[in-house]
Amino acid sequence: MLSQVDGAPQMMIYSIPLLAISLLLIMLISDRIIRYVLVISKALGLSEMAAGFIILSIITSLPELSVSTVASLAGEGGLSVGNVLGSNIANLTIILGLAILLSRKEIALKGQSQKELVQFLFISSIIPLFIVQRGSLGPVLGIVLLILFAYFAVTVSRKTETTDFTETPQQPKKEEENIAAVGIKFLVGVALIIVLSKFAVDSSVDIAGFIGLPTSIIGATIIGFGTSLPELATTIQALKKGLVNMALGNLLGSCITNITLILGVSSLLSFSPVNVVAVQSIMFYVLISSLSVWYMVGASERLTKRGAIFLCLIYGVFILQQVGVSVFIF
Repeated sequence: MLSQVDGAPQMMIYSIPLLAISLLLIMLISDRIIRYVLVISKALGLSEMAAGFIILSIITSLPELSVSTVASLAGEGGLSVGNVLGSNIANLTIILGLAILLSRKEIALKGQSQKELVQFLFISSIIPLFIVQRGSLGPVLGIVLLILFAYFAVTVSRKTETTDFTETPQQPKKEEENIAAVGIKFLVGVALIIVLSKFAVDSSVDIAGFIGLPTSIIGATIIGFGTSLPELATTIQALKKGLVNMALGNLLGSCITNITLILGVSSLLSFSPVNVVAVQSIMFYVLISSLSVWYMVGASERLTKRGAIFLCLIYGVFILQQVGVSVFIF
């Protein structure tokens, strides 16, 4: 009995430093990843937006892909849908909000490609409504979603708005000369971020358990937020470097990838029914967050601290309602 009591503080001695070190390394490695993406996108002739959407968003969505694939193979289609929608809500609210606040500057938006990407986001955000109507996943839905992903990716890749590489003097010349080496470093860096994100989530769960937080709160906050740490780290670094198109391509592209590519793969693997009531309750926040980002990018054409705080509040209300606290703000 005494060993069990002493075991909890001992676990905390390891969990707190592990959490701090993991978060620090995630930020440092993400800075290097942004530089690698610049080199790769220049070599492939991709625009800044396309680099964010095609390269960063797909790679940083690997945690969601692994969770959804395993869930689908286990016959838990509802978990796949919940994982995708929950991740998108986190990306569009708390992740984007924190990225704007931590970049410490108001961001003016230019270019038609940003507005077009938000339109793609809104279109993809409506897709889960068909899941609600059907009440299940299936191969037909999966094929449609994968075709949509291919269409969005090809459309974005054809954009001619190029990145101004002259604004990144810290970019090593050696990396430009050896694209294969840069590609390997990029993949290794992403793999490290995913592993470190798992360490951060596990440490956070241990700390929350020691404090005495309910498992429902841990699942709704730490796990959902933890799978979005790669997006947060890379988006913050991109915004700090002034790479707004890459940041939005990464974050909004990740949301589009979640619904089209990841949910498409899950639909091909799963025929299980989905809890319609649960999806309906989450869909409200998916649409609200998508509309909020659409207004910020498409109408106001700037990302402000006030808008960032509003996005964070949406996520806060979402978490409160998920754990059973009734909040009325709309």
